[in-house]
Amino acid sequence: MKRLALIIFCLPWMAMGQLPDTILSFQHAKDLLIRKNLSLLASHYNIDIAEAQVIQARVWNNPYLMWNQELYQPEKNQYLNAANQAMIQIEQIFSVAGKHTNTVKLARINLEINKVQLQDILRSLVFDLGITYNNLAALQQKDQLYVGVLRSYEQLIAASREQLRVGAISQTELLRLESEYIVEKAQAVEIYNSIQSGLSHLKVLLQIPPDSTMHLSQTTPLFSGTMNVDSLIIQAFESRPDLRAAQLQQEYQLRNLKLQQSLSMPDLKLAIVPYDKGSNYVRPYSGINFEIPLPLFDRNQGRIKAARHQLTQTQFELQLQNSTVSNQVFAAYNQYVKSNEGLSNYSNAFIFSLQELAKNNSINFKNRNISLLQFIDQQRIYIQTNLLLIELRQQYLDSVNELNFYIGKQLIDY
Repeated sequence: MKRLALIIFCLPWMAMGQLPDTILSFQHAKDLLIRKNLSLLASHYNIDIAEAQVIQARVWNNPYLMWNQELYQPEKNQYLNAANQAMIQIEQIFSVAGKHTNTVKLARINLEINKVQLQDILRSLVFDLGITYNNLAALQQKDQLYVGVLRSYEQLIAASREQLRVGAISQTELLRLESEYIVEKAQAVEIYNSIQSGLSHLKVLLQIPPDSTMHLSQTTPLFSGTMNVDSLIIQAFESRPDLRAAQLQQEYQLRNLKLQQSLSMPDLKLAIVPYDKGSNYVRPYSGINFEIPLPLFDRNQGRIKAARHQLTQTQFELQLQNSTVSNQVFAAYNQYVKSNEGLSNYSNAFIFSLQELAKNNSINFKNRNISLLQFIDQQRIYIQTNLLLIELRQQYLDSVNELNFYIGKQLIDY
């Protein structure tokens, strides 16, 4: 019924004013957002960066090649005589206690966090797009309403001036009619300026050229009375990427604690000396070298303690996120139900009666069947009632947009 109501409501406006060049539906706008939004495109590279960090975490330490030779021999007054003394040493550092494994797992968790964060960025952008789109669509509907109202006033003013010329009306009535026209014209200018501001934001979101014109083709989804708020909360816990990111943050800090604990164990350095001439009592000499630092002072105590606190912090943050999700879904569902109740007061028959009121009001005033004050009063009722319908529809669509956002998926598409 609401889709039919929207069509009936918009038909007189379409006849009054020429539509802009481009008709943009919300589905088309979402497609453009996914393909062209610069913030979203830039965020994709966070995943590429995280994947590169996983690659880096998996590689082993490079070996060291050390060359040692004599610089100066005073007995022979010779410089850089490798034949007298030279040594080659190859060193390799080995991580122990799971340092390498924990580093790789930490990088992989970070990669998963970046993936769900990208999903959350997209969710937030779609939400922002919905707010912008609904507000701009409502402003365009209000603009079309005022186009018809102002045109009606202009026609009546022109006819009233002719009646004033022949003495059928007074100068006061004409001035009162012109004053009312000026007031409505000021409202129309304010709406026009708001439209330009909304179009600017929408074009940035969708990367549309600034000189392009568009008309938003808005549809109103039917109300779904079969939804249960408890099942919606369960769906939100399963679908919300920000909640999944909070869970991964807890996993990240748990793995970070294990990494910091493993870093308290020193690395091992193994060195091989395949050739040494002149540096040892055995000539030539080859040997093996084993090094390990003694953890007497630095056992990574501070970082381990900080990691424990960070883990506890993420646990509280996850509890807060769980509570936030439940309350957001509960409030969004109540707003969705209440917004539908307000919009349901406008039936197709009532909307048709509004259109007839506008037509008959002008005709009756021209034929002097009603007074000027009655005409202005009925005209104001017509404008205010239509403005209220537009705002109620916007509130209903905003509640749909919020419900989709807080659940974490497009539960109601429009």
